[in-house]
Amino acid sequence: MGGLQTMDEDRKLRAGEDLFAWLMLGFSGFVLIQAYLISGFSSVDAPGTFPMGAAAVMVAASLSVLLKNRRLKAGQPITFKAELNRAAAAVLPRVFMVYCAIIVGYMLLIKPLHFFPASFAFLLISMVYLKGTGWFRSLMIATVMLGSIYIVFQYFFRVVLP
Repeated sequence: MGGLQTMDEDRKLRAGEDLFAWLMLGFSGFVLIQAYLISGFSSVDAPGTFPMGAAAVMVAASLSVLLKNRRLKAGQPITFKAELNRAAAAVLPRVFMVYCAIIVGYMLLIKPLHFFPASFAFLLISMVYLKGTGWFRSLMIATVMLGSIYIVFQYFFRVVLP
C-alpha cells in the first residue's frame, strides 16, 4: 500500500495560501470576540450564540487549514516578507493594479470634471488599456455608450446625471 497517495501529498502550497490562512484565523478570532461581546454565553438562546457558533466553526476551519499547510511545507522556511511578495505577485498582477489606479483616477476626477467628461475618459482609457483596441475605435464606442447612457437615464428613467 506504499503506492497510494492522497491529494494533499501531491499538492503544493500556492503563493499566499499560508498568509491568507493566518489572516482568516485572525479575522475569525476577531469575529468570535465580537460575537461574545453581544451577550456573552449566558444561555443557548442568547442573541450572540449563533454568531459565536459560526465564528467558532471559522476558527476551527482556519486552524485545520493551517495544520494541513504545515504538513505541506517542505524545505526552507519562508519569511513573512517573501511570502507577502510571492502572494502579491500571484494575486495582484500588473494589469489589475493599473486598472485599480484607473478606477481611482475616475473616482477622483468625476467631481471636478463632472460625469460625462470623466466617464468618457474612463471608458476610453479602459478600452484602450484592457482590450488593446485603437484610439479611434475606442473613441467611437465610448461616444456611443455615453450617448446611450444619457438617453436611457434622461428620457426613460428621468434621472439627472451629475
